[in-house]
Amino acid sequence: MKKVLFIIAVLLLFLSTSYGKTLFEDNFTDSKLSGWHKTEDQWTVQNKVLSTNSKGKTILLVDGISTGNIELQVEVKVLSQGAKAGIAFRIPEGSDDIKGYFAGIDTAKQLAVWEYADNKSELLASKPGEIIPGRWYKLRLLADGDNVILYVDNIKEPILRFPKIDGIHTAFKSGLVGLWATGGKVSYRRFSVKEYSPAKLEKSYINPIQPGCADPVVKLFDGIYYLYCTYTLRSTDKVNGIRLFTSTNLVNWEDRGFAIKDADSWGRHSFWAPDIVEKNGIYYLYYAVEERICVATSKSPLGPFKQEIKKPLEPDSIKIDAHVFKDDDGQYYLYYVHFNNGNEIWAGKLNDDMITVDESSLKMMVRPDEPWEQDMGRVTEGPEVIKHKGTYYLTYSGSHFQSPEYAVGYATSDTPLGPWKKYKYNPIMKSTSYAHGTAHHTLTASPDGNDMFIVYHRHYSLDRVSPRKLSIDRIQFVPQKSGPDILEVWGPTSSPQPVLIK
Repeated sequence: MKKVLFIIAVLLLFLSTSYGKTLFEDNFTDSKLSGWHKTEDQWTVQNKVLSTNSKGKTILLVDGISTGNIELQVEVKVLSQGAKAGIAFRIPEGSDDIKGYFAGIDTAKQLAVWEYADNKSELLASKPGEIIPGRWYKLRLLADGDNVILYVDNIKEPILRFPKIDGIHTAFKSGLVGLWATGGKVSYRRFSVKEYSPAKLEKSYINPIQPGCADPVVKLFDGIYYLYCTYTLRSTDKVNGIRLFTSTNLVNWEDRGFAIKDADSWGRHSFWAPDIVEKNGIYYLYYAVEERICVATSKSPLGPFKQEIKKPLEPDSIKIDAHVFKDDDGQYYLYYVHFNNGNEIWAGKLNDDMITVDESSLKMMVRPDEPWEQDMGRVTEGPEVIKHKGTYYLTYSGSHFQSPEYAVGYATSDTPLGPWKKYKYNPIMKSTSYAHGTAHHTLTASPDGNDMFIVYHRHYSLDRVSPRKLSIDRIQFVPQKSGPDILEVWGPTSSPQPVLIK
């Protein structure tokens, strides 16, 4: 599996690269820093290493290169805990203030970052991971038009790469390039600037891919992907329910109408966040309606689904965001959101009939007890459980869905009912300046199981929530020397992504 992940990562890196002319290269053998301007006393060269030590932001720019579409590479080592450093690009010429884009690593917050500075500074996007002071990290930045992609690799342990940042910003189209640092001592080596244009992909897509979908679940039945979702477009015939789409490649979706309609269910409005499982030829659709969870059945994943007895699950603390997980021993577990001083995730065993719950087994899984889960409301919701190498992974959304901190995190356990340990670098995917509302999600795989994906919704636009839209990006497990593998999300992306399923 480790070899497969490495091959996939190398393939994607190759697909995103179009090798161009080298515009500038410096291995820092010249102490006078020939080819650079805006040099200051705090920038020094010794033993092929460039170093600086500055409390405020300082930049060192290449002389005579003002461009937009570029590939920048450098190795950076932060020696002061709390310092930030990396690549400066598209810096306006003749600017008295430090303006432009800055990408790199932040040791204080343990993040790979992409920042924007004009009259004020703004964090455009970030990705969490371990940054160890005194260790070299390789930065590789690709800028093409409004799209920017940043890769950060741990040179000592190459497999410990950060998930890429892949975003859009329109403020600066071109400008000077160089290096930046703030907050302490930083070193650099092996700097290069090249022309860049992305390679053309034979088949690709750009997020978002499907309007009208939120709170998705995607399941593969007999070679076809079925997407059930909260429908965020207005129904022309004033019907409420759970909408269904089908696809063979996870990108192109066909609208199949409502899987269940309000006439066939308890409740009349607020149909949200479905999940579906198959058992003995019967498909069980779990969904929230009027802030209670119901279960409907059908002999086909296409439906139509109906409730034979129109009532919600008991007890009445079972509220929204149902998710069903089947363990290796055949036992099914129901995960859901319970309202108790915020949104908590609870779970328990499903009985054999799949529509009643063993109430004695119900217990709390996780609650919103971390800062990133508490913006505009105390929220942990949208549970999803998968099992990997004997470890259970509970992924979930944190903070209010309208919050800029709305994000995805996860916890791990040795059993399906916990206790759960939250990942120390949560959240693993969060809303950015260019993609708002990226959290509530489902996880799925390619038919051969070699590739895994996160399917999630995002807001309609940067200033409007609905109708929400569907997006999809890759995920992977990264092996560790000790402890469970790290679950990485390569999103939200904004550049063309390869269609990996034919």
